[in-house]
Amino acid sequence: MSAILLYAILLFPDGVREQTVISWNLPFPNYAQCEIFYLQNNKNLKGGVVTHGNSVYEEGMTLVEMGCTKVVFTEDGPSKDRPEDRRIHYQKGKDI
Repeated sequence: MSAILLYAILLFPDGVREQTVISWNLPFPNYAQCEIFYLQNNKNLKGGVVTHGNSVYEEGMTLVEMGCTKVVFTEDGPSKDRPEDRRIHYQKGKDI
């Protein structure tokens, strides 16, 4: 079983370390529905993930990338997403 989820990559203030964040509680059955949701809500999503990063990781986080990714669920739980399964909708200051 698999699901399509929103993901974001945040950059720490040091400009070196990155943190990938996946929205586990908002699954989509396919990439198209995920993309539609992203396009309808991108401003709130981008602001929300930066706020989340600032409160959970470190103040001054920057959004580097955001989009939809596929995650496969196994008996052991969800596997991590793979970069080749990502569909980028935002990257370094511009929507794609």
